[in-house]
Amino acid sequence: MDQKIKTLSKYMAILLDIGVMLFAYATANVLRFSHVKIHIMTNADYVVLFWFVIIAYIAVQLFFRTNIDFLTRDKAREAFLVLKQYVIVFACVMTFFYIMKLGNDFSRLHMGYFFIISIIGTYIEHLLLKEVLRKKYMTTYAEKLVLISDSLCAENVLEELKKINYVSVEYIILIDKDMSGMDINGIPVIANICNMEDVLKNIPVDGAFIHASKTDGDIKKIMEWLHTMGINIYLNIQEYSYGFGKKQFGYMGSYGVLTYSNYEYVIRDVVIKRIMDICGGILLFIAMCITLPFVAAGIAIQSPGPIFFKQTRIGKNGRRFQIYKFRSMYMDAEERKAELMAKNEMGSDYMFKIKDDPRIFPVGRIIRKLSIDELPQAINIIKGDMSLVGTRPPTESEFEMYNPYHRRRISIKPGLTGLWQVSGRSSITDFDEIVRLDCEYIDNWNLRLDLKIIMKTVWVVLFSKGAE
Repeated sequence: MDQKIKTLSKYMAILLDIGVMLFAYATANVLRFSHVKIHIMTNADYVVLFWFVIIAYIAVQLFFRTNIDFLTRDKAREAFLVLKQYVIVFACVMTFFYIMKLGNDFSRLHMGYFFIISIIGTYIEHLLLKEVLRKKYMTTYAEKLVLISDSLCAENVLEELKKINYVSVEYIILIDKDMSGMDINGIPVIANICNMEDVLKNIPVDGAFIHASKTDGDIKKIMEWLHTMGINIYLNIQEYSYGFGKKQFGYMGSYGVLTYSNYEYVIRDVVIKRIMDICGGILLFIAMCITLPFVAAGIAIQSPGPIFFKQTRIGKNGRRFQIYKFRSMYMDAEERKAELMAKNEMGSDYMFKIKDDPRIFPVGRIIRKLSIDELPQAINIIKGDMSLVGTRPPTESEFEMYNPYHRRRISIKPGLTGLWQVSGRSSITDFDEIVRLDCEYIDNWNLRLDLKIIMKTVWVVLFSKGAE
């Protein structure tokens, strides 16, 4: 997560810097020539000059990497690096003028205004962007961590981790003593070495930071538990080297860490996936609005009550969220579920499905057959709770029964559709097979796979193959 945040903030800063330069260029034209259009829209020389400045700026980023520590540097260093990048860009422009003998063709006052406004504007823009990113990552997007340490080191390590903007330490597990129910500096101690596996599989956590002595022989066993559950591992560097998961060296605050993860995605692909989700979510929302009057009328006639059904589901790494659907069952459906459990066709209690479910009213059966009941999940996709493609989110009661291996299927954002849905939908009744397909998707994810699953989903829905 550290590297992803750094990469994302760097590219956002570059795009906003270019926007600031465009604003500075237009303002410099107004100050120098009193009319924007004279030299931006009609004078080709000034247009070429602006694009040369942009190219020079990008070259500075590539060779001098002035945004490399964007989130962590203080205001003084920020000012120095902003000034540095524009001094280099200005030197490139002056060299260009000299080589091409263009010194008399451009206004020096215009260039002076342009660079002064760019420097001040970029500095202010960087401060504002960092503040927005820090607040966002400290709340919505902060990586939820569990600290695994011993009682002697836990407090000091916790204080160091609290200095990091993009992580939030939610829980502590102590491996040398049982302090469950107590807290350390406001962070609850939830388990010890004996019960940590059972506790971890049911809490919302993205990663585990391990700071403990190599002499403790249980560290490798702990890491194997975490790896099985799909939880990222940040191991404080001493002399550890275990042969599982994908490893990457980096820093977390002042600690050098080895990161062990089940998967490693390219930030570019993650951003494209989110753009696809937003675009797809908007299309699904429009489809929901079109079908809403007809679905609402059918529900009102056959089962008076709310049009929408909402339920708490388990999202990425145990986060809770409210999923939305068109209601397709009678109002007492949840109460009747217990008496129908004996007819469950899934072969386990991890999921529930029976053919000709008596809790579904006739119109509900139609909208389920056509998958129209799923359309309100467009709201979840646009909000970011879900993705177009992922693993289906379990209910709270199902999640509580998961073993550590099952938990791995929620190590990514849940989806409207997924690999197991297009591999058989209702025909697959073995939950372990569903988990296997979900883990196969997680391990092999790429944009091409998502597009393939989306196209297969459209085919399956259009021909109602495997739908119940």
